[in-house]
Amino acid sequence: MLIELNLGKWGTIFPVPSCIVDHDIVDATSEQLKVILFILRYNNETLNEEIISDKLQITKEEVINALEFWVNRGVLSNSYNLPQKSSTKINSTEKNKTKRKYIMSRQQKPDPLFIAQRLGDDEELSQLLETVESTFGRPLSSGDIATLVMLHETDGLPCSVIAMLVYYCQSIGKTNMNYIEKIAVDWVNNDITTIERANDKITELNSYNNNWNKVARICGINSSGYPTKAQQENANRWINEWKFTNEMIKEAYERCVNQKMKFNLAYTNGILNNWYNHNICNLQELNRYESNKNNDKKSEQVSYDIDSYENYSMFD
Repeated sequence: MLIELNLGKWGTIFPVPSCIVDHDIVDATSEQLKVILFILRYNNETLNEEIISDKLQITKEEVINALEFWVNRGVLSNSYNLPQKSSTKINSTEKNKTKRKYIMSRQQKPDPLFIAQRLGDDEELSQLLETVESTFGRPLSSGDIATLVMLHETDGLPCSVIAMLVYYCQSIGKTNMNYIEKIAVDWVNNDITTIERANDKITELNSYNNNWNKVARICGINSSGYPTKAQQENANRWINEWKFTNEMIKEAYERCVNQKMKFNLAYTNGILNNWYNHNICNLQELNRYESNKNNDKKSEQVSYDIDSYENYSMFD
């Protein structure tokens, strides 16, 4: 079949980063693609999760999931910095109440002269750059070097901790320096500044990742890319906190797909949350619970019918 462009539709166009088509499109879900295209199209408008959810007819959870996916891919900066446009219809007080603060202010990165001086004075910092280049298998750009120097000099992360973070990010296929900087700043804010604490955090992150991979295998979900934060947190909750078995997670997944015609993370979590609140741990308990629930409904219906008949007879 020959495919041709309809040039009559090209009156209005907007740019799309090449990396989305070249790399990300394979791993992105339809909802994630919808969200990023919507943001790119309306980049000068006031956007938030509610607006995107309403316009695209998807859940707010799916919007947040998509935003986190594109942050991890480096397409959106930091914590999904949605564009905000000032409006004369909203006073400053109301605006401050509704505007979410996603981006932490960052100092300007060091200039080349300062970097050269510090590399000459600090052998450990110089060795860090060599380690990162060797880990990535490519030369570092001037921007990459400035970021690493800033993480050490300004944010106060030891070179050994930065190296551990770089090794971890490389192991999950995340060698974008913006992504590494975002994780590093989060570590600083949470006082993860020693080798011991960094090792504990990496162990936790690997555990979360493994939990999602387990859920994906149980449910037959294609999970080629690195899981989002929402996927990791939900999988950890289902497996480690709520202690659900494989069969219960599979059952919740199948019920979600039967109801929604596709996998929905928030809907599946709602099913499992309901079972957890009723202390249902396996399929036998679930079948017993639902059987008793159905019997109670039938009993209520029979009682109602008898009362109606008696009331009818009284006035016959």
